[in-house]
Amino acid sequence: MHPRIIAAIVFWLLILGLVVYLIRKKPYEAFSSNTHNNLGKWLFYGFIAYLPISIAGLVFLNKRADPIFNIFLGLTFSIGVTLLVWAVYYLINDLFHGIGRAARFFTTGASARTPNKGRRRFVRQLGIGMAAIPFFSFLYGITKGKYDFTVRNVKLKFADLPKAFHGMRIVQISDVHSGSFDDVEEVKRGIAMIQAQSPDLILFTGDFVNQKAEETDAYIPSWNALSAPMGKYSVLGNHDYGFFGSFDSEEALKKNQEEVKKRYANAGFTLLNNANVKLEKGGESIRLIGVENWGKPPFPQFGDLEKATADVDDNEFKLLMSHDPTHWDMHVLDFPKLIHLTMSGHTHGMQMGIDIPWLKLSLVKFVYPRWIDLYKEGQRHLYVNRGFGWLGMPARVGIFPEITVFELSSAEV
Repeated sequence: MHPRIIAAIVFWLLILGLVVYLIRKKPYEAFSSNTHNNLGKWLFYGFIAYLPISIAGLVFLNKRADPIFNIFLGLTFSIGVTLLVWAVYYLINDLFHGIGRAARFFTTGASARTPNKGRRRFVRQLGIGMAAIPFFSFLYGITKGKYDFTVRNVKLKFADLPKAFHGMRIVQISDVHSGSFDDVEEVKRGIAMIQAQSPDLILFTGDFVNQKAEETDAYIPSWNALSAPMGKYSVLGNHDYGFFGSFDSEEALKKNQEEVKKRYANAGFTLLNNANVKLEKGGESIRLIGVENWGKPPFPQFGDLEKATADVDDNEFKLLMSHDPTHWDMHVLDFPKLIHLTMSGHTHGMQMGIDIPWLKLSLVKFVYPRWIDLYKEGQRHLYVNRGFGWLGMPARVGIFPEITVFELSSAEV
């Protein structure tokens, strides 16, 4: 049996076990113990019954970028995570309860105590409160959060930035994933926000599509309308190669790859595939470098920093676009030529987590240690953009879509 099938079976058995465990805990008795006339009981069972209904609905619809499909899918994530949090809450409570019983047994010889109905009801009420947090967070994420475009301003000072580029404004976007969108007007609003930042340079660090080039067609005019004095440049992300799509032949795959590149051009972006361009201003210049995707398997490793910088001098100021932040740790940090600022994306911040000034937390950090925001090692900087769109889960829960605005300053000014 294929490992993925085994993993799927184990996953659903685990979910089933948690649901059965949660049912036995009777959380619907938080406000009433009258199980024969308890609205909460039927709401609870309806909550659970939604999962198989939604899965059947998803199979029937099988239509991405459709609002109804995305609502079904989003609610499936919402209810699934809520039930998981709810069950874990009760597991932790039972663990502490078990420890208490063991402690009483070893100290007094008694393992049981008189049931406290008030405490039991409080535990259930607190459980409902804990479960409500992910439920309503996901509810916002699938309705509003996925289009809650956030502008993040990042000011960076460099000792060797040419004076002519002091105050330069760079807008970075990443991970658009056009095939996921289900509201053209909201996307256009987000694109308009990019132009509103008055950028000198617009950079797009890959993943224009999920799989196929035609996903972008409804948005090409809006992307093409963006302008910046120093231009618009991009690199390919792992999804732009189409390896995660279903194509009839190798020829069809290659054709799609070429069509994706054409869509970048139609949107007004110049692809820097293992290449660079000299940006000039006031008689001075800096280098903008772009590499194709380089990530750990199963992601493509087409990025070639040596090739991209072959004609770049050591003493030039350098900006790098590289879709996957893994590339920074594996190649950029130890690269002989100093890359001052690398701009990446790819992680999406997992589209779910805590993202506030004093606490940033997401499970994706255990896969990608450099998962969002700014990192610095010596004179080298990495910025990981949270992404403009979404993939898979049609929601942004706590980690909202990002438009990054860099303002560069020279220490000599």
